[in-house]
Amino acid sequence: MQSLARQVEARAQGLAEASVSGLYEDPFWFARYGEERARRFGGEDALFHVRYLVQALDAKDAGVMERYARWLQGLLVPRGMSSRHIAWHFQGLHDALVREGLTEPAQALEYMRAAIAALEWSEDSARAVHAALPRLVAHALRELAERVPATRGQEERLRDELTLQLSYLMDALGVKRPGLFAEHARWYAGFWPQRGLPCDYRTLLETLEAALAHEPSVTETPRVTMANGLTALAKDPS
Repeated sequence: MQSLARQVEARAQGLAEASVSGLYEDPFWFARYGEERARRFGGEDALFHVRYLVQALDAKDAGVMERYARWLQGLLVPRGMSSRHIAWHFQGLHDALVREGLTEPAQALEYMRAAIAALEWSEDSARAVHAALPRLVAHALRELAERVPATRGQEERLRDELTLQLSYLMDALGVKRPGLFAEHARWYAGFWPQRGLPCDYRTLLETLEAALAHEPSVTETPRVTMANGLTALAKDPS
């Protein structure tokens, strides 16, 4: 019987395609990178993920995927992608492996989970935000509920959006370039109408600003970084 590495290698193209099959339902990708570039680079990246997984399986070393994840993070975060987006790519490959029955032995799935975990930042202020993430999102959701009515489905989408914005915040802190969050906020404000949610982007960030101020475990740096993102919106009303 073929080793797991050879089985994954033999199905590399199909796994790559399956891993991104639902990705482009999110309008973010075409808005941020253009449809042609998003599909081309997304497909290429997906195939790279599979190839690195094969290397990890051959080496019997989850560290191959962990190092690859951190390298991708350093490359893509300054280019407008968040760590959460990279995690979605990895989760897509994890799920494709499950659908293909490539689950025994369990190393492939374990290595993909290790890659996702490696995206967590070790920088102190980013780590503090990550540890407080459930509380921050819950606080922001409560404040949003007081400001704007939302259906149950919209509440879940707002939860996802709040988590995504905090991912961008952690990324800016993690790479020690807090100005990246202001750059992101200016771009995202123009994209926001495509989300079709019952609040404007400024309101969403204001609820996160309030949540950060309310969370004692979060240091001053994330709060200032979020405030600067809001200031960037004031300078660029679009």
